[in-house]
Amino acid sequence: MEATAKSNVLTIERSSPIMVQPECETPEGSIFLTSVDQVAVVHVPSIYCFDRSDANVVDVIKQALAKVLVHYYPLAGRLAQNSQGKLLVDCQNKLGVPFVEGIADCDIKNLGDVRILGADVLGKLVYKEPTQDKLEVAPLLTAQVTKFKCGGFTLGITINHCMADGISAMDFMNAWAEISRGKPLSLIPCHDRTILRARVPPQITGPYDDFVQISDVSNMKALYEEQRLVYKSFHFDTEKLATLKRMATKDKQVTSRCSSFVALAAFVWRARSMALKMKLHQQTKLLFPVNFRSKLETPLPDGYFGNAVAMPCCLCTMGELIEEPISASAERIEKAIESVTEDYIRSKIDFLDMHRFEGFPTGTLVINSWTRLEHGSTDFGWGEPRFGTGDVSSLTCLFMTKGKEKGIAAVLGLPLSAMDTFNQLVCDLSGA
Repeated sequence: MEATAKSNVLTIERSSPIMVQPECETPEGSIFLTSVDQVAVVHVPSIYCFDRSDANVVDVIKQALAKVLVHYYPLAGRLAQNSQGKLLVDCQNKLGVPFVEGIADCDIKNLGDVRILGADVLGKLVYKEPTQDKLEVAPLLTAQVTKFKCGGFTLGITINHCMADGISAMDFMNAWAEISRGKPLSLIPCHDRTILRARVPPQITGPYDDFVQISDVSNMKALYEEQRLVYKSFHFDTEKLATLKRMATKDKQVTSRCSSFVALAAFVWRARSMALKMKLHQQTKLLFPVNFRSKLETPLPDGYFGNAVAMPCCLCTMGELIEEPISASAERIEKAIESVTEDYIRSKIDFLDMHRFEGFPTGTLVINSWTRLEHGSTDFGWGEPRFGTGDVSSLTCLFMTKGKEKGIAAVLGLPLSAMDTFNQLVCDLSGA
């Protein structure tokens, strides 16, 4: 991973936030949030980096935001609770979207590799409203345009995950970019989330391994507390991915196919577990979001704006994980993906409606693949952006792409000694 900007070399002057409202009247009332939406009430930051701009870049993006909010009007509202304590979006409480302008004292190249930014740098490029932790007044979206000396700029946003998964967030960003370029919307959002309402009575066919609470018998918590957490990006080019695919299909028929995601996920799960020195009887769990929009018997409408992901789970002991060939780990992942059927999705929605999500225990790895999200389509009129994020959980690994570069970058955080071990396991692949 290339050097990333240090906070002390990045100074940014910020304007006071301006509240941007939809430019014309929008529906009032409330928006129902599904049980899948209710699990993810967290603010997700992201950065779009552009190497050039014009003098009017701030006004263009701000005016386009007012226009796109007419179509994505729930983002200008606020969360509220109904009589059962469930969250909904209050569209009458139109407090708007905080919009901030920033001026940096350096060139945009000083940011280095923006795929994963430190919290200090991210905090200067993405505006965080002081009320963010106050449910009924916290904005669901914030925006900050930061101009750099070289003429480049960044657009930093936060969006409350309960409003959108990765695909919906990209639909919104691409719609915003289309309007900024003077184009009509190519996709009209659908705000009817009642399509994914829990059934009455519930029909749960679990149990679900992703809700199994596992004990930290390997004392990993101490490792995370005692050592510095290091984030690093590992690039798996086409040659390394081909090696992993061969390993992942070694015990299968020659005709067997394995995706790059499955092969790389199997490797990362095993290597990370080894790097953390999990004991053989330590349970370890792998989860990964699966888009289920097309997996329902009646597919969700194009432009469905909300969360439409399931989180299938692989659960086994460390002993089982490392004693079996990597092809067996890949097969576990493939079976988990195949388990995401209509019955699974509906049952999981019912389950989440009745049970509180308690978070992920130590020993869990969540792999989130962003390789198919069309960040390059987010052209506001100044070319394709480079995409980045930050504030990534230590339990998460991101699969990302880097511009036109082929292959997949795996980004994760580990305690220093574990990162050294993980790095060596990746290097050993070259000789596999």
